[in-house]
Amino acid sequence: MGKKDELFAVVNQRDRIVGYHTRFDCHHNKELIHRLIGVVIFNDKGKVLLQKRGKKKDLYPGLYTVSASGHVGKGETYLQAAKRELLEELGITSHLKKEAKFLTKLEQETEMVCLFSAKYNGPFYPNKKELDEIEFVAPVQLKQMQSQLTPFAITDFKQLGLL
Repeated sequence: MGKKDELFAVVNQRDRIVGYHTRFDCHHNKELIHRLIGVVIFNDKGKVLLQKRGKKKDLYPGLYTVSASGHVGKGETYLQAAKRELLEELGITSHLKKEAKFLTKLEQETEMVCLFSAKYNGPFYPNKKELDEIEFVAPVQLKQMQSQLTPFAITDFKQLGLL
């Protein structure tokens, strides 16, 4: 998606909807807390699937992030958004386990994040409009890759005890 006029639910710190604002507004006003999902996929060897963001992305182009992520649209649940993003970005469906929900304040925005995990070995069908590449890495490699990870990925991996 990525449309500037796409509507997001704006929530309070207890994750109660208090209104709706555009993607653009939410990304330019730290007071507007909006919902986001992240999915971390593990394979049978315990490796983590990383996604390398496309070079044309408005935020953190070319950096690695969690397996799939995205905003929760108006009228959508966290789980619905997570399933949609898996399909849009990686071309897959998988059972998802809710791992955590937390508030995170980034440089330009504030988000209520719901983090999911999944076990999946492939195959994957990456959407080249969304991302440049995907690769499995051992969790111990994440520490050495921190300068190549998005702030969102660092926060999520810390939540899972991987960093």
